[in-house]
Amino acid sequence: METIIEVRDLTKIFMARRVKITAVDHVSFEIYKGEIFGMIGPNGAGKSTIFAMLTTLVRPTGGSIKVAGLDVNRNAEKIREIIGVVPQQHSLYPDLTARENLELMGNLYDVPKKIMEERIKYYLGLVNLKTHADRLTGGFSGGMKQRLSVISAVIHDPEIIFWDEPTTGLDPQTRQAIWKLALKFNKEGKTLIFTTHYMDEADKLCNRVAIMNAGKLMALDNPDSLKKASNSTSLEEVFIHLTGEEIRD
Repeated sequence: METIIEVRDLTKIFMARRVKITAVDHVSFEIYKGEIFGMIGPNGAGKSTIFAMLTTLVRPTGGSIKVAGLDVNRNAEKIREIIGVVPQQHSLYPDLTARENLELMGNLYDVPKKIMEERIKYYLGLVNLKTHADRLTGGFSGGMKQRLSVISAVIHDPEIIFWDEPTTGLDPQTRQAIWKLALKFNKEGKTLIFTTHYMDEADKLCNRVAIMNAGKLMALDNPDSLKKASNSTSLEEVFIHLTGEEIRD
């Protein structure tokens, strides 16, 4: 399988009141082109810090990251051109309409006007927001904002999509809609990487799962193999088996 992201001995140390806090502790793994890759674990496990380093938002303290063969420290701008990022907190402009938000993102990535118009029409229809295209997003529900945030991140047709906690706080119906959207993007050939503390989400969606705890990579494999190795029926049981701890949301 072709490797699209390579992480080697990745470390991130923060300073808090002159105390060193190791958020990510010598982590190594690969992500393959075209797969859905999940990083799971409780809050504070280090998964969001890894996410921030993979997307060039935070510089590693040590180790290396290559995204599509590009080093994150030397080629951050080029990497940003081929990735799409759906943040945990919406980055939409409430005083702009759904269409205007998408146009703004398209212009930032220099998407040609005709192509952008076609994509906006397609994506708004895909997430059932076509009839809300000219409404101000400040009045949207949480689920509508999440769906618009997702398509804003892919308006430039990125190779890799990063989602940070994609369904946190969403109702079951919207959560299912986000899952279907993820699977659709993956079928179109895009590589998806997301962080979550919902074990069932990772079990249903991911080709492979990295289990994180206290900044360390505890295990990495496909969900069935992880469960089989620890004689478990769920990823949550696997996590408890590896760490001796319950999931802490």
